[in-house]
Amino acid sequence: MDLSFYSPDAARAQRLAARLRDLASVHWEDSRHFSAERWLQHQPRRQLMLLDFAAEATSASMALARQLASVAPEVALFGVGSTGTDRASGVLCALRAGVRDYIDMDASDEELAALLHKALHHASTDTEQTTTAPAPQGQLVVLLGVRPGMGTSTLAAHLGTRAVASVATGEPASEVSRALLLDLGHPKGDAALYLGVSGNFHYEDALRNAHRIDSTLIHTALPHHATGLTVMTQPIGSADPGNDPAESRLLVKRLQGMFDLVLCDVGGTEVQRIPPGILLAADQIWLIADQAIASVVSLDNCLRELDRMGLRDQRLSLVISHHDTNCVIAANRLAERFQLPLLANLPDRQRILRASANQGLLLQQVAPKDPYLKALTPLLARLRICAHSVQGTSAMPWWKHILLRMRGRRWKAS
Repeated sequence: MDLSFYSPDAARAQRLAARLRDLASVHWEDSRHFSAERWLQHQPRRQLMLLDFAAEATSASMALARQLASVAPEVALFGVGSTGTDRASGVLCALRAGVRDYIDMDASDEELAALLHKALHHASTDTEQTTTAPAPQGQLVVLLGVRPGMGTSTLAAHLGTRAVASVATGEPASEVSRALLLDLGHPKGDAALYLGVSGNFHYEDALRNAHRIDSTLIHTALPHHATGLTVMTQPIGSADPGNDPAESRLLVKRLQGMFDLVLCDVGGTEVQRIPPGILLAADQIWLIADQAIASVVSLDNCLRELDRMGLRDQRLSLVISHHDTNCVIAANRLAERFQLPLLANLPDRQRILRASANQGLLLQQVAPKDPYLKALTPLLARLRICAHSVQGTSAMPWWKHILLRMRGRRWKAS
């Protein structure tokens, strides 16, 4: 096997060549002098290239991977690095860069041989063994707060955990067993904050790596609440992801293949900024509003935008938050005015919800019989299970084995 190894360190290339001497011929390429134009002129025949993901080379290799992917998408890129405690972040960085697999230099000779022979087969046939998303697809429910402050993230956190917990406790309210909370609301990260979870694999990472998402990645790279609810969020302060419908639709399809329920919080996000693939794929879209005049105006604007996009249809329903029985604008009249089914009235329990959040707890941990939780019953009843099983590949790529070995360590992104 003839391989190119892009690295800024000639000594590291020599060590790699020595390690692989019985398996491949390794040619060092100085990644500091890489030129896409020169690369295209020479058109190397090698269909498999190795990139150095040692700590000091990670940033340069990520940039190089993006260049190679743009000029030669048919070339298989493999990351090379160690899973030692102080260098394990290279695995996640390599994944984010879009490498096909990862060569762990801490692996045995037998493991390296198996990986490289499989890589050669993939490169020669130009195919990649990927997990097939199971069918039928899980349910996608979008919680669309018509403006910030509607309590959408609070609702998403409590609804997601209650949906999963109802299975474990035998409650009849919901049949969902595996659920994902996709936390894409504004301000960013609120739902994850209420759940007390955090991680370093975010929505943007998933968007770039949608084709390789499977049960192993879900199990190892994403945070999980104590109830079993999986969470995928956006880092606070990050830019909004791109609005490519094909990208977001592919990711949603993969996620629906992994979960019975995908609960997506897009509270406070303008309709035109919501990833279009999410809205197009949604089974239900719940508009979260309260009875204040500003909220009514926002609801009207939201519906006009959905109508403009051709998305005002039977999937839309209304949920009234901070419900006040004495308000001049009655909830049922508001639903009639906008010709929307009224799913639930959530009582105004902001004080106790705020108090529980300040303790790092959900409301059911503080006041399990609170009226707010009781008001979730009709919403939980609309969540369903899809009878499917998550299927994995028979031969798990080594970078996923590495993720499993690293489970429990705190990710360190470079």
